[in-house]
Amino acid sequence: MKLNDIEKQFAMPLVSPSYPPGPYHFRDREFLIISYRTDLNAIEQAVPEPLHAPEPIVKFEVIRMPDSTGFGSYTESGLTIPVVYKGIKGAFVVCMFLNDHPPIAAGREI
Repeated sequence: MKLNDIEKQFAMPLVSPSYPPGPYHFRDREFLIISYRTDLNAIEQAVPEPLHAPEPIVKFEVIRMPDSTGFGSYTESGLTIPVVYKGIKGAFVVCMFLNDHPPIAAGREI
């Protein structure tokens, strides 16, 4: 394998990537999100600086992805905390679980 070929590679292992190149499209996704109030002190211990949790809310999410380009059908679940960074709202992902390796590898490597 030539250096030029390696530089074009998008995933590991080089000769047999664990996921296809993008772009990726996700169709007909189904969401179940359970939001609940918890102890603000516990959230502050889990959220790293400089993120700020504006309220004591945590979300458990299950996302069914029946049709995703290159990844097939899989399900994702995880725990997120709504956060703010320099006035911009976002979500801090505490943990995430998927039942399919290619999207796990893509999320890790991309």
